[in-house]
Amino acid sequence: METKSFQTARGHEEPFAVQFSVFMPNRVGQLLELLDALTPKDISLVGVSVVDSTDWAVVRMIFLQPDHAREILKATGHSFTESEVLLVELISDETLREVCGYLLRGEINVHFAYPLTIRRHGNAVMAFHVDDTILARSILLRHGLTVVGWEDLSEPGGAF
Repeated sequence: METKSFQTARGHEEPFAVQFSVFMPNRVGQLLELLDALTPKDISLVGVSVVDSTDWAVVRMIFLQPDHAREILKATGHSFTESEVLLVELISDETLREVCGYLLRGEINVHFAYPLTIRRHGNAVMAFHVDDTILARSILLRHGLTVVGWEDLSEPGGAF
């Protein structure tokens, strides 16, 4: 019986990233104000998605230094929550379709997904927020997909 090796960037059990969802009034200049609070603090923003409504916006962010980002968000008085997201390296043009197909077959709901602003080994990386991170990770790994953690992105040569 042939066994398929699981692919994780570091070979660890739980690759994931911390996503910060920052809640703010939907007013002109609010996003720039948030970015200004983070920029001089020497942290790397590698993923961002903005969803707005009439009065409020949710800015979803992934950083290479999540602990430091958390401290800054708290210190600057921003209202936020944290959640785990899966980061999947898109090796080919079909990878995104494969991810969605495997998750559907596993009855895993994708709440939202967005691309990171950096690449890994020349490949795009997508963040997925799902209703069962552990099961989703297991399914994707079983099918040979590369799931990475935030620490993998900061490795020398890991991201560019």
